[in-house]
Amino acid sequence: MTATPGFSDVHLPPQSGEALSALDRIGKAMSLSRGEALFYEGDDALYCFKVISGALRSCRMLTDGRRHIAEFFLPGDFIALGAKEAYRFTVEAVTDTKLIRYQRHSVEQMTEAQPRLNRCVLDILCRKLSAAQQQMLLLGRKNAVERMASFLLMMAGRASDGESVSLPMTRSDIADHLGLTTETVSRIFGQLKTQHVIQLNGASEVLVKDIGALEELAQAA
Repeated sequence: MTATPGFSDVHLPPQSGEALSALDRIGKAMSLSRGEALFYEGDDALYCFKVISGALRSCRMLTDGRRHIAEFFLPGDFIALGAKEAYRFTVEAVTDTKLIRYQRHSVEQMTEAQPRLNRCVLDILCRKLSAAQQQMLLLGRKNAVERMASFLLMMAGRASDGESVSLPMTRSDIADHLGLTTETVSRIFGQLKTQHVIQLNGASEVLVKDIGALEELAQAA
């Protein structure tokens, strides 16, 4: 299945999950309501986070007033793990969300003391860098249909069965992530439905009926 940017890759080896679970001993549970900000661009980066349930988006307002959504975060994803002095984006809850919050200096101390944990954190940061590079390719080289197909493939990759795709974000969120208009996103959903590539079950659930066709569309660029 085609890899797609925009999300943290949580499909790490089991031993990585065991090492990362050590962080939970220094974490504190917290929750956000839909639309509530976790932090704002420019805030001091005092904490990093892990998503337990729900979904969030990282966004920035461009100088012309448009909104750019860089990433979506789903359960298992880390947020601001590599942040330094200040947060580079605003992060908001797409749905009601539960997280674990870690003090950044405590995480740094743990990774320095535990080489295995340090390797896991570096692995996550490298994956995020690769995803950012792929996002540049997607926005710079792919047309609207190819962007949407890539996005749906990524979401299918996060689904337990690879077919039933939950979309907690709005059509507007997807548009601002892919550099499209909301109208274009809705039109392509309809097009893919007509072509029997997907089936729409309401606004927030998609069933991928032809994964091969979706992959061909995503790789057309």
